[in-house]
Amino acid sequence: MKFAKSAPAILIAAVVVVVAALSFVSNLISHQMANSFEQAQFELVSQIVKSRLHGAESQAIASAELVAAMPAVKKAFAARDRAELLAVTKDAFAAQHEKYGISQAQFHLAPAVSFLRVHNPEKFGEDLAKYRQIVVEVNQTNAIRKGIEITTSGIGVFGTLPMTDAAGKSTGSFEMGLEVGPLLDELKKDHGFELAFFVDEQSLRETATSLKGDVFNEQNRVGKYVKFYATHAELLRPLVVDADINISDESHYVRDSAGVAYGVLLQPVYNYAKKQIGVIAIAKNFSATRSADKQAILWQTLLGIVAIVLLTGAVLVVIRGMLLQPLQLVGERFAGLADGKADAESTPMPSPLCDEIAELADSYERLRAQKAGATPAAGDVL
Repeated sequence: MKFAKSAPAILIAAVVVVVAALSFVSNLISHQMANSFEQAQFELVSQIVKSRLHGAESQAIASAELVAAMPAVKKAFAARDRAELLAVTKDAFAAQHEKYGISQAQFHLAPAVSFLRVHNPEKFGEDLAKYRQIVVEVNQTNAIRKGIEITTSGIGVFGTLPMTDAAGKSTGSFEMGLEVGPLLDELKKDHGFELAFFVDEQSLRETATSLKGDVFNEQNRVGKYVKFYATHAELLRPLVVDADINISDESHYVRDSAGVAYGVLLQPVYNYAKKQIGVIAIAKNFSATRSADKQAILWQTLLGIVAIVLLTGAVLVVIRGMLLQPLQLVGERFAGLADGKADAESTPMPSPLCDEIAELADSYERLRAQKAGATPAAGDVL
């Protein structure tokens, strides 16, 4: 085994292994940081959507309370005067619609008979008990309730409260509601999400008998659900497929659409009766995170390569330039001295020499001087 070949090879191999291991660990840490950031983004998206839905329920209740507290409203409803009730509520409803997006307002007679739809006064008199559990319970308990329910025209977020006359006697109930579509549009506008609301097809067919638009088509069908509303249907289509949507707990994943990475969060949606009626899909653009992760891996790999090259050069310079070459020259002089050729011209020693090689060179000079009959000064180097 030759030191001149084996030593640099071993050291260079060690450098490659150590730098590669450090780069690998660094890439893992970077990737884990990116995953942690994405997980935090999913949690934030979940909180935002839940907060917006809860906020919509609270807004529906607040708006309903404002209208229900009006003395003229109490009087007209207690008198069962539909025309007068419409006259005293239509302006308040219009203001709530413009300011807060309230899209529905309805009075009910116990247990759940529609008395007046302020937003659609021509339609009244039907029994809602079969599909409006929230209305039934408000009239049974005389307590405020709020939640999401499927109606004959679609899906809404409702705040429902009991109504009383001037003497405090129960007269029925009143509710205000917001449609799901505008809520999703607001989330997109405020946060840049793309959203879709998938509803159980059987439940929607059974209840939403007045639903307008071509919702029940094959293109909208995803598993047992149909896409009731989407902010960007084409983009969301490859992001949510049959295998993804059959969930009962919140889930998330990352998938590409149109060449862009999106983080997709799926949230189950329950109606007031705690029955799952659908799933909300929320897609957030993760391209910046994924790009940063790839760039970090690329730069760390390049830095690792540069480190290997520089350290390899350092190993070769130190071993060959500072150790092997001077040692070879000293060895040649000692060999010449042993062969009786000490006075022959030889390659000059490089300068400066490290202390250890300089001592060998000094020893050679003393031996050469002794053999030539002279005594050189200590520290003289050829």
